[in-house]
Amino acid sequence: MIAGFAGLQAFNDGKVPPVKSVSVVALEDSSGGSETITFNINGQIKVVQVNNIPANQMQPVSVTHTSSGKGPVQVSAANSPKKLTVELDLDKVPGDDGSGTP
Repeated sequence: MIAGFAGLQAFNDGKVPPVKSVSVVALEDSSGGSETITFNINGQIKVVQVNNIPANQMQPVSVTHTSSGKGPVQVSAANSPKKLTVELDLDKVPGDDGSGTP
């Protein structure tokens, strides 16, 4: 079972068309095993199956998406009450400080 999530982030490679993704670090409890992780990316649902997470270990999990704009990104796991929700800018590209000024 997932014991917690941390480091939820959005990435955009800035190319045309852009490749956008979100990632999170999932912490597995003492049971270890496989987990079903669900990302809700500004309304777009993506489900990822992660196999063989070692007990008491952290596992990075990422998924690509096509959502745009700023909005909530939530990650959750089946059979776990743990969730993490962060407001992210899904269009921000590397080097963009978010100010809108070149």
